[in-house]
Amino acid sequence: MRFAILMIGGILLFQTLPVSAGTFFETFDNFNLKDWEEVNERNAPAGEWRGINGVLHAESKDNAIRMLVIKDAAWHDYEVELDVMPLAKDGRGHIVLAARVNQTHAIVFAIGNIFWNAPAPIVSGFIFRLNIGRRVGLPLILVKIQDLFNGRPQGEIVDELLQVGVVTDICTTVLPHPFLERGKWTQLKLRVVDKTFMFSVNGEVVLYLTCLFDSFVFLEEDLNVGSVGFGLAGYTARFDNLKITGEDVPNHGNLSVQPQGKLTVTWGQIKSEQ
Repeated sequence: MRFAILMIGGILLFQTLPVSAGTFFETFDNFNLKDWEEVNERNAPAGEWRGINGVLHAESKDNAIRMLVIKDAAWHDYEVELDVMPLAKDGRGHIVLAARVNQTHAIVFAIGNIFWNAPAPIVSGFIFRLNIGRRVGLPLILVKIQDLFNGRPQGEIVDELLQVGVVTDICTTVLPHPFLERGKWTQLKLRVVDKTFMFSVNGEVVLYLTCLFDSFVFLEEDLNVGSVGFGLAGYTARFDNLKITGEDVPNHGNLSVQPQGKLTVTWGQIKSEQ
């Protein structure tokens, strides 16, 4: 099943963006929050976001997702690239990239231990209801699975499933994936084309998701357009080189520093700056 999903995702990868596409760059060289707003799970207290040596240092030391979201953006199809370096795992630990963010919901892609202390970390894609911190759809799926297994403890069943993956047709997918390596830069990429979403790590497609929004009666707002966000939970991490390309995306900023220029920062330098 996973192979078929990634094959479909690979086909999507080779589709080109429109010639008229704009590009939004943020290199965090002179970063300020005027173009951003913080969106937190269950209205959690603000996290820490600050520029250090041309990168964005972020801290979210409990298990609530904290994201920075671009203000006043309502985009449909686009591609997002972002570099991230986890430094310390302060909780369950997950790094997130979000698409179609509005006032109530977001489509979130996460790597880490996002649900509970499962036996292995995962990569997951799901609709996230921001104000209550609920992963829409997944609890119902797990209850149905439990019924099929004749009353076995739900935690035991779920632990087994996370080791092989869960793929559904309601915009929720979970697959095994290791934690991102601490002290090392990793590139995340998210490609959004209408109702399809493809998530890649260091150039490898790790998750492909289809969301049939029109059939979701629980949605209070249209999820066909929205903003872009990124963030973390239970981690201290650094972010760099955000690039968003799409037909509706305005030109913003410049990629003034080549990615490899900042990737030469050593682990020793990072520790000394904290």
